[in-house]
Amino acid sequence: MSKYIPKTTIDEYIDKSELNSRIYQTLLYLQDSTANSRHKLKRQPLEIFNQAYTICEELQAEKHPEEKAVQIWDKLRNTFLSYETSVIFSCAYIIIYFTEKQNPNMRYFLNRIKQKIDSIYFQEFEPLLKEELTYITALPANFEFLKTEANKISDLDRRELFYTNYLTRYKQAKNRGNILQQINDEIELIKRTKELSTVEKHPEISTEKESTDIAPLKVRSVVILELLKKMQLGAAQNDLTKICKLIAFLTGNSYNSIYNELQKGIYFSKTHRRYIDEANKLLEELNASISIDKDKQY
Repeated sequence: MSKYIPKTTIDEYIDKSELNSRIYQTLLYLQDSTANSRHKLKRQPLEIFNQAYTICEELQAEKHPEEKAVQIWDKLRNTFLSYETSVIFSCAYIIIYFTEKQNPNMRYFLNRIKQKIDSIYFQEFEPLLKEELTYITALPANFEFLKTEANKISDLDRRELFYTNYLTRYKQAKNRGNILQQINDEIELIKRTKELSTVEKHPEISTEKESTDIAPLKVRSVVILELLKKMQLGAAQNDLTKICKLIAFLTGNSYNSIYNELQKGIYFSKTHRRYIDEANKLLEELNASISIDKDKQY
């Protein structure tokens, strides 16, 4: 059985972990407050975290963790005061509540250990159970950090997938325990990833053997949209589904992929620029008075 390796700084727990950050806030409050006749917490949050995660690690190997509840409590009580033991197990309770999904027997452990925790300490942690907290360290605690990372991705398709991945993780954290919804969230992410993978491996599927450099679907779709608009047959006059059917027919691409792209709006990346320039040149030669804007959303 693996043994938990204690952290050496509090930042190793709270950086990018919303769950641990909220637990940390509660521990700081317990250090500062003696409300409800509580003892003021004298132990440092780092020590509390290390003990709580040691408990969580020990329970991972147990098929029936509920059978170990009293034993682990007594073992910790030999080293810590009664109220300190309650605080440590309150932290462990919150961590397990938000992270444990594999062992259905863990709920029995939580029920049993809650009976031993002093309620005047546990009540400070209970509000966390109603919050939509995320434990996975890959999830940032704020949007600013996420946006900074996303902006480093120049390709807008990849950037969208980056956001989609995080959105799925947040939704799954919110739907903790709702396995069907979590499965649906994961399937949607897989579908989006497969779509992008297909586009990257096979940017365009065409039977036109005379051309070896086909414009990307986004560029072709926008050209068709602009032509329809010029003919007064665009989105202002026709339902989007009908337009997508025409684009699918002319390009040979999936109707669903085209509809999803148009519904959320088409953005161009640097890789599209040379195709847009070529399209604009061809349109100019036709005196079509139509041009594609590289920086515009369609």
